[in-house]
Formats: sequence, C-alpha cells, structure tokens
Amino acid sequence: MFTCRSILAAALVLCASVSARAQESSDSVSTAGVAVASLIPASMIAGIIVLNQQAFWKYAEEVPFHISNDPPYAMHIDKFSHFYVSAVGSDIMHRAYAAAGLKDALWLGAALSLAAGTTIELEDARHGNDPQYGFSPGDLTGDILGSALPILKEYWPPARRFDVKLSVWPSDAYKAGAYKTLADDYESQYYWLSFDLHEVTPLPAWLNIALGFGCENLYREKYSVPAPGGPPYTDLYFGPDINLRGIPIEGKFWKTLTDVLSYVRIPLPALQFYPRAKV
Repeated sequence: MFTCRSILAAALVLCASVSARAQESSDSVSTAGVAVASLIPASMIAGIIVLNQQAFWKYAEEVPFHISNDPPYAMHIDKFSHFYVSAVGSDIMHRAYAAAGLKDALWLGAALSLAAGTTIELEDARHGNDPQYGFSPGDLTGDILGSALPILKEYWPPARRFDVKLSVWPSDAYKAGAYKTLADDYESQYYWLSFDLHEVTPLPAWLNIALGFGCENLYREKYSVPAPGGPPYTDLYFGPDINLRGIPIEGKFWKTLTDVLSYVRIPLPALQFYPRAKV
C-alpha cells in the first residue's frame, strides 16, 4: 500500500542514488554538484505530494486500489494540468542535472517527472468518496506526454517551435471561497500552446500565436452540484503571445531567464472563440 511518506521516501532515495552514481561518472561530473541538483527534484516531488495531501487526500476516505472512469468534472482541463506540470518538472530536473555535468540528464529528468506523476496516481487510487479519485489512465497519459516533451524537442527540432504555457486569473468561484487554493481551482487556470511562426510568416521573432484552453461553471460540492451559471463548459481562446527568446539580448542569465519564463504566458488580451466570441 502506497502512502505519502513511502512515496516521498522513494523519491529521496532515488535522488540520493543519482548523487552516488555521480562518483562513478567522468571527472567532469561534480558529485557535490549532482547532490545539489538532486535537491531540485526532491523538493519538487515533496512539494507536489504535500500540496495534494493538503488539498485532496486528507479530506478523502482510504479505499482499496481502484481505477477511475475519469468523469469530466473539470472538462478535462486536469489533463492539461498533468501535461504541463510534468513538462515543466522534466525540463527543470534535466537542466539541473545537465548543469552538474550528467550526460543522461535529459532522460533522468523525464524519468523522475514521470515517476512523480505515477506515484501521485497510485496515491489517488487508494482514496475514494469523490469521482476525482482513482488511478486515472487519462492523467497518466498527460504525465507521460509532458515528461517526454523535452526529449521530443531535443530529437525533433520542429517541436522547438511551440511551448506549453500557463496563465492564472482568479475566478469568481475562488474569490467566493469555493476552493482552498488556486491549484485546486481549474476555473482559474488557462493552458496555452504558443507557436513561434516567425520563420514562415511576417511575424517578428518575439511575437507568437497562442491557442488557449479554459473552463467555466465547474461542479462544486464534491462535483455533484452545478455552478449557478449553468452547466460546465469548455472555453477556447486565440491571441498573441510574447516570445522572450526572440528578443535579441545576449547572455547566459537572459537565456536562463527566458527558458524559465517560456512556461508562463505574459498577460495579454485574447479572443475567446468558443463557445461564444468575446475579448
């Protein structure tokens, strides 16, 4: 039976084993550097587990392992969340280990990110009394695709022309106290695919085109009571996006900063084109 403590312990042991293996690597690899780099995945995995424990698991009943039929309680925006978090985690862990000199940093980052997502699903699988719980094949698919995104970009250059981004705007439901945290409120989250088209269009290198996905009127009170605004529905958006990598500024710090901010959409107007047109 998996528990939060056992998952966290396994993550820490895995990161420690990576640090130990660095001693067997080439001279260019710093054992101390790898040990420091391991603090990043360890803290990220621990943080996600604590967040889930505080927002979800401690309010749920423990039940035998079960698979969820994945009801659309969040209009499937949670799949985008899994994809996004796994992609960000995979990339950050990869960069941390690459800076420490590990040759397999790209694959290690993906493996650790996927391991974190999988263990979260295993913990969900032992909780009940809410349709969001259970081992979700859909969530795991998002974890797999997100974890693999940095690998795809490394080996298939056309994939480097798009980024997955997040923007957050507190919803009316959140302001009214319907959710404990913004992470718990999918109505406050907007996920974007940002495309760099400057090589095939007249657009400047710093200006991308983005497609966004959001949702409204989600079910509340254990996802059984619709919001006052009517049934839940999906929102689709189209708009400009700033590509900081396209700004001609040189320097390692700027490159690192733009790589980090490439996962965040800088606030700009956008057009909602589904289910209705509005700015």
